[in-house]
Amino acid sequence: MNGFEVLFMAPEGRRHQGEQVLEKVISLASELGINSYTRRLDTEAQGQNGRTHSAHFFELADRPEEVMFVLDDHHCNELIKVVTAAELPLFCLKRPIEYWQLGATT
Repeated sequence: MNGFEVLFMAPEGRRHQGEQVLEKVISLASELGINSYTRRLDTEAQGQNGRTHSAHFFELADRPEEVMFVLDDHHCNELIKVVTAAELPLFCLKRPIEYWQLGATT
């Protein structure tokens, strides 16, 4: 199938109106009926402002984190639209992909 990989990235401790930013993305996706995602904590990243975010012993809340969705065109556009409307401070990447489900799912 053809679709899109959509990644939302932000430091783990970033909040918007008291809620962790990527938790809000997952909540918005769920409201659209999108329930499959992959969430990762990364070791290090550098933001657009040149600031390095990493998992330090004293500052674990600054760990870079991402949530990835694999979506068809409709769901991709809807999710980006609602996340944009929520004015969440994060980085988004959208790229076209081909994807398949291999084997049986349980």
